[in-house]
Amino acid sequence: MINPEEKNCMVTSGNTSIPVSCVNLSFCISADGKHLPGSLDFQVEVQLDSHKHKQKGAVKRALFLDSQQPLLQKSVTVRHGERVCDNTKIYLKEEKDFRDKLSSIYVALNFSLDPKAAADSHGLRPILNYQTTNVIEQKAQILLDCGEDNICVPDLKLAVHGNRKEVYLGDDNSLTLTFNARNEGEGGAYEAELYVVLPPEADYSGIARNNESLTQLTCSYETENQTRYLSCDLGNPMKSGTNLWAGLRFTVPRLKDQHKTVQFELQIRSKNENNSHSEVVPYKLEVVVQADVILQGVSRPDKVFFPPANWKVTKSYGVEQDVGPAVEHIYELVNNGPSRISHTLLELRCPLRVQGHNLLYPLEFSTEGPINCTSDKNMNHLHLKLQRTSTDPPILALKANEHHVERRDVHKNQLAHLTNLSCSNTECWTLQCNVGLLEKGTTAIVKVHSRIWAETFIERTYKQYVLECLARYSVKKMPYAILPKYSPSGQKKVVTPVVWNKPDIENSVPLWIIILAILAGLLLLALLIYVLYKFGFFKRSLPYGTAMEKAQLKPQAASEA
Repeated sequence: MINPEEKNCMVTSGNTSIPVSCVNLSFCISADGKHLPGSLDFQVEVQLDSHKHKQKGAVKRALFLDSQQPLLQKSVTVRHGERVCDNTKIYLKEEKDFRDKLSSIYVALNFSLDPKAAADSHGLRPILNYQTTNVIEQKAQILLDCGEDNICVPDLKLAVHGNRKEVYLGDDNSLTLTFNARNEGEGGAYEAELYVVLPPEADYSGIARNNESLTQLTCSYETENQTRYLSCDLGNPMKSGTNLWAGLRFTVPRLKDQHKTVQFELQIRSKNENNSHSEVVPYKLEVVVQADVILQGVSRPDKVFFPPANWKVTKSYGVEQDVGPAVEHIYELVNNGPSRISHTLLELRCPLRVQGHNLLYPLEFSTEGPINCTSDKNMNHLHLKLQRTSTDPPILALKANEHHVERRDVHKNQLAHLTNLSCSNTECWTLQCNVGLLEKGTTAIVKVHSRIWAETFIERTYKQYVLECLARYSVKKMPYAILPKYSPSGQKKVVTPVVWNKPDIENSVPLWIIILAILAGLLLLALLIYVLYKFGFFKRSLPYGTAMEKAQLKPQAASEA
């Protein structure tokens, strides 16, 4: 028995001496027989941990103290009828250098007569009796902390928790499994490992490191008979009373709709002879079909200003510019995944007219992506020539005189009580669309080009309106054998306000104020002239007269004299 705690021998490594645990090893050889020479030469070979020699990649746990090698070879000479013994020491390597502490350290001795020994006078050499055992094997045991019988009986418990219960078709599905490993037995579990069998759909990502309370394990990822598994070191030994938490990260990207669940299997395994394994703990994940679908919409421009520039009322409509300002509504159906959708219904509805008054005249639509749309009869029902198709042959436009007559017969103020013009209070035109396969991150787009019927709003000057369109979608099918828990649906409102550019009368100056200001200025000027006149400003003469003025003054002075 080798006690790892008692280190009574020293091994020199370089310039340092290291204490090691050691025991004595001795063997003896005696020879007797007939017609033997006076002495016999034997070749002796002693191999330590001989069973590890048969295991690929195994580490020898014991070495000879003198040579620090696991093999001893020497020649021994034995005199006829005598006994020769040899004594040496073997030592146990450091615990960090090997894992196996449970299995015995076998010591094998093999001996044979020296084939190079000289023959006798008859040219004969001695041979071993066929009943002689020339291979002798003994074993040494490593002393364990397992009581008097040196047999450890662990009681291994395992509990597993995950950060999710569902995985989604089409997603990478990151997963963290946190486990609690305990040994509630009386002895340690040697070479204890967490053994995790991965399903074919999953991949190992690494150790969970986002929590300081979790133990940082050393794990290896291996494949055996097409079974992929993960083994993580839990201790050697995993001592009695051990209670540790650790986490492992995985992804589950290769889901298929043939199976509704994915299962991991976890177990603690040790090399103990008794009660070496814990129970297998399965961790199941439900395979779910789910898609996050978003419907977005925008109006371009986001508001329409009245009165329209370069537009005037006409009695007949031939081109789209005759109707009024252009407006484009853009709808985008986005599949944010993770799963795919294969069939979606998309319906667009916008105000067309109310009580005979036209509101939003639809001209055309265009699509991008796997989408096919069908409009009702109201799409450009007047067959107006479109602005973008100016190179195409002109299309004869239907006259709208009858429509005008119908509208003229209706009182102009019937729209006075309405502000929001939506499908709840107006007649609407409809666009029906079927959206095909949308992968994660892909979109389907519908653009609707319309004109606001300017005449309707011109007749209601400075009245603010909001044209409200509504788009609805409903996912009808997803391309999987597993049915989704719910089918995505939703709606989006797109509004186009009609805004009037009112004159800024609050900042303009009234005419009476301008006239009053002019009169006040004239009065002030007259008052200034009067004051200057009173002060003799207009009677002042120049200090120096001209020569002509002086000549005219002289005769006058003479006559006076």
